[in-house]
Amino acid sequence: MKKNLFIATMAVAAGLSLGGVMAPSTTAEAKIHYTTTPKSFRGTWVRADDEDPANINTLRISKYVYDYQYNHHGKKGTLVKWSGKKKSHYYNHSDLSVKKGKHKGTWRISWYRMNSIFDETIKREKHNGKTALVFLDRYGDGTPLRIYFYKK
Repeated sequence: MKKNLFIATMAVAAGLSLGGVMAPSTTAEAKIHYTTTPKSFRGTWVRADDEDPANINTLRISKYVYDYQYNHHGKKGTLVKWSGKKKSHYYNHSDLSVKKGKHKGTWRISWYRMNSIFDETIKREKHNGKTALVFLDRYGDGTPLRIYFYKK
């Protein structure tokens, strides 16, 4: 038994020292990693523009998809739609990047490794007695800006 273990160990060491590549031994090691969104953010969230209530933004967040749409006086469109399963055109991973923020309860959601105007710090909180997702941003002069989306 000890002899077999010694031979197996030496064979592995020889394979590694000669630059041999070993394949994963189980499917768990080869498992693909998908990017997921926080459970507390999932669902449909809406926001009406304060200056023009006919402008409505909708945020649909599922386990793997972040979908930001607009409705401007009946004209609908998608601002961004990122998938945590779909591989990016530029990289060998998903489009969606989700990371914990610097402050408690905040998350950074963006397009993976790309500077984007939709790179947002988001937090779930109560606002005016309703559950809301708040986008924590800043104006160009550094003044804080908070944009609220309410649970639909």
